[in-house]
Amino acid sequence: MPEILEIALPASADDPRWQAYCHLNHEYNHELIGTTEWDESPEDALVQAVAETDHTLRRYLAYDDDAPVGYARVLVNHVDEPDAAALNVYVHPGHRGRGHGRALAERLVQDTAGFARFETWPMAPPPAPGEDVLTPSSGAGAIPAGHPGVRLALSYGFTVGQIERVSRYDVAAPAVDPAEALAEAERFSADYEVHTWEGPAEESLRADLAVLKARMSTDVPAGDLTVAEQTWDAERVRRKDEQILLTGRFFRAVARHRGTGRIVGLNELVAPRSRADGLIDQWDTIVLPEHRGHRLGMRVKAANLLALRRALPEARAIITWNAEENRPMLDVNEALGFRPILVEAAMEATAPLRRAATPANRLQK
Repeated sequence: MPEILEIALPASADDPRWQAYCHLNHEYNHELIGTTEWDESPEDALVQAVAETDHTLRRYLAYDDDAPVGYARVLVNHVDEPDAAALNVYVHPGHRGRGHGRALAERLVQDTAGFARFETWPMAPPPAPGEDVLTPSSGAGAIPAGHPGVRLALSYGFTVGQIERVSRYDVAAPAVDPAEALAEAERFSADYEVHTWEGPAEESLRADLAVLKARMSTDVPAGDLTVAEQTWDAERVRRKDEQILLTGRFFRAVARHRGTGRIVGLNELVAPRSRADGLIDQWDTIVLPEHRGHRLGMRVKAANLLALRRALPEARAIITWNAEENRPMLDVNEALGFRPILVEAAMEATAPLRRAATPANRLQK
């Protein structure tokens, strides 16, 4: 069995265990997308880890004959969900089938005994035709049943509550001109104006942005997952901006209602500052319910794509996540040219966490 060590945040990114942990993260990325575009430098990863204030992350490394072969993580949002733990186990493909994943999982079970609820998010290529899959009760989306992370989660009683689609947008060669998409959307939303900027939010905008950020936790389709409402205020927006900008370039597009002056729509893009060719994360996109139906989601997304392209002409691609049952947002993404590349299963279990005899989800062909 492997030796499992919990690793603390080091004083320097040159620390051998931190380097090993980051290298395994890179191997995971390469396995998923086949390129190095998603890799984050050990230096940037450490800066972000030290700056994090809302979450606590415990990290573990598994060693086999002194070689790092896998890692595990326990993530806790101690601001909004202190009784829930998000778990993650990864073993390098060259070392699978030897019990390393099970050993890491058992360590997580041991160290999370006080939590009431657990989440895990295995990610995989979309299922091939005829492949055995697992589906949530909604029937929206599927993930390969034979994926190692899925099988491990099922063996501990996790069930699939939702499938998320991971999509990619090619900035340099979009399938649709975002300028044309923006012009079309503007025809349906004359009562609104859209503003874009790079960097932190002005103090006058933070309260409205906090409302939108909080609604992201309750308005997005959640399938069978437990939803914990998040609490955001202007100070949390300011603090999060500061953290992101330590290593990233932060682009926002907002829709302002002319009648009230309130910010009612939002799109966020975060680009790695240290590498121009790195994958850009599309974070929150939301429009307040009373302002939907005016194509504001399309407006803020298209406007932010144009702003990103002006500021980062060398940008290559954007990656984003959407629930498979979130058809309105998928429609916007598909119309802009986002294409699916991966699926992610949102899986949940309740305490006590232990190995289960029979999976609880639907297996389909």
